[in-house]
Amino acid sequence: MSKNAYPYPPDEFDQVDLNSRPKEVHAARRGAWSRVWPFLLVIVLVPSIAFVAVHFLADRLPGGDPADTPPAAGPSQDESIAPPSEQPSEPAEPAESNTPEPPPTSEAPPPPPEPVVDKTVKVTVYNAGQTKGAAAAAAEQLTTAGFTQAASAYPPNPAEPAAATVYYSTEVQKDTAAEVARVLAITAVELNPQVAGGNVVGVVR
Repeated sequence: MSKNAYPYPPDEFDQVDLNSRPKEVHAARRGAWSRVWPFLLVIVLVPSIAFVAVHFLADRLPGGDPADTPPAAGPSQDESIAPPSEQPSEPAEPAESNTPEPPPTSEAPPPPPEPVVDKTVKVTVYNAGQTKGAAAAAAEQLTTAGFTQAASAYPPNPAEPAAATVYYSTEVQKDTAAEVARVLAITAVELNPQVAGGNVVGVVR
């Protein structure tokens, strides 16, 4: 169909823009910036949009606020671990000692037993000295002191003791012999059953 035989009137599609037609092969190339800036725009814009979207969604979703997140399990402020210098140290166990413990002491030592003096025992006084009547006087002193069987006599043994002495026969008579010696002011007291003959004998000089 020829152009003159075209039955429709011309419209905007029939207007051809000479500047929009395809470029020739020898046309000038675009600059480097015009080729790079679209990629830079994508590299910068996409991360920015993603960052904003993440923060926006984090603020809107339940539990997205860090302030609402419960703290991790761990020691509280009141139960925090104290510094090493303030931690209570365990008491050191005392070292075992091989030294035996002394026995417990009583409050007070018991008093010594009272002397047992038998003033009913027979006491014979011999005079081994040169003073006459010394044995009778000693027997009288014993009677006055409470001895009921005190008497004087001549010594049966010619071997006279070198000093005034009180003899007794058994340990039971020890306190009695000591009392006889005290009354007669005699210092020597001796256990001698042979001389005492079962009783108490006092020899004065």
